Amino acid sequence: MKKQILQSGQKVITIDDTINSKQPTPVQPVVQQLSAYQIFMKDKKEEGKFSLQVLSQMWKDLPQDYKEQYQERARQLKEQVQQNQLPPPQTFFPLSRLKTILKEDDQKPQFKPEAYQYMLKAIEEFGELLLNKVKDQIKQDQRKTIKEDDLITVIKENQELQFLNCLASHHQKKKTSQTQNQQGKSKTSGALDKFLENNNGI
Repeated sequence: MKKQILQSGQKVITIDDTINSKQPTPVQPVVQQLSAYQIFMKDKKEEGKFSLQVLSQMWKDLPQDYKEQYQERARQLKEQVQQNQLPPPQTFFPLSRLKTILKEDDQKPQFKPEAYQYMLKAIEEFGELLLNKVKDQIKQDQRKTIKEDDLITVIKENQELQFLNCLASHHQKKKTSQTQNQQGKSKTSGALDKFLENNNGI
């Protein structure tokens, strides 16, 4: 904290009493690049608790001039990031796991360190979005345990998750295969019972 001390009625000396201070230097909060919709969600979450479904509908009903204000804020954030005025977003998803996933890519793309951070943040944001939608789903059924069917239901019912339809197709094939196996076992068991009956239980 800078202070000004007047000496002899003329000379002004400015001193900084934070020098050699034992107080830790405050850490500047990390500013993330957000879309207009994400900025809107963040503002509304500060006002109160809203489900994702409610927030989504509020955004759809928002007048265009208000949406343009959020779009302008998003554009300004994007410009700041592009000008390297902001540090990369902080993440918790392990970098080693992302690198393992990228090794499976045939093209083996090369990433700069900052690009890794944005990839990790995108993974976290998507995971949070999916988890919140699934939590809303099981809350309607008054359950606490998330099942495979809950994830598939959320994927099918949300337009922004349609790119995960491959998981829904895989899930359907799995269920079909399980049903066929159960039917096959039932037929085998029925044939065996009939054989034993015709042969007096041999």
